Amino acid sequence: MKIIFLRHGLTESNKELKFSTPKTKLSKKAYIDLDKSKKNLKNYKIDKVFTSKLIRSQETAKYLGFEEFIEDERLNELDFGDFKGQKVLDTKEKYKDFYENLKNNPYSTKYPNGESVEDLIKRVNDFIKEKSTYDGNILCVSHGIAIRATLFTVLKDLDNFKNFWIDNGSITVFDISENKTMIECVNLIWNLSIFLIYIWLINWILIVHIAS
Repeated sequence: MKIIFLRHGLTESNKELKFSTPKTKLSKKAYIDLDKSKKNLKNYKIDKVFTSKLIRSQETAKYLGFEEFIEDERLNELDFGDFKGQKVLDTKEKYKDFYENLKNNPYSTKYPNGESVEDLIKRVNDFIKEKSTYDGNILCVSHGIAIRATLFTVLKDLDNFKNFWIDNGSITVFDISENKTMIECVNLIWNLSIFLIYIWLINWILIVHIAS
């Protein structure tokens, strides 16, 4: 079976570099990426759909054509606590001690009245373990840091956490069989056929350049 994680579409908070709130909705430009998501999802048979408890993930599911889905708070974004709704740069001025602690302890430091990355990894791991026995493919509409955290239910070196990025509308796929979990792809946003054509063109340009 496969668990397919898809990051919600672009939001106004994403554009404004603000910490999102539970009421954050999709931007009018979200659908540019989500139209690519639709094409990528055609490569998979989806048997069940889950979303987080947050509006932007549910709006995404509906735009992708999934009217029936199950809400699960374990798919929620990292809980930023008191930072929700604030601009990132403003919090760096107001909470200098917190950011110093975050720099020194990036995975165990909890946001004020919120979560740590370690808390997040624990809850997404709980979700994956529970669903891994399902006979079919699952689509989970979730969030950037939450999906990044899913990678570290398999990978163990947290020092690489910041080396991954999850784009709006991208898919990250886990293949689970015979009690083994494999990461099939990470942050796929390009349509595969278009991507292969792009690679072919780049190679062709390089060959022409070398030959000349």
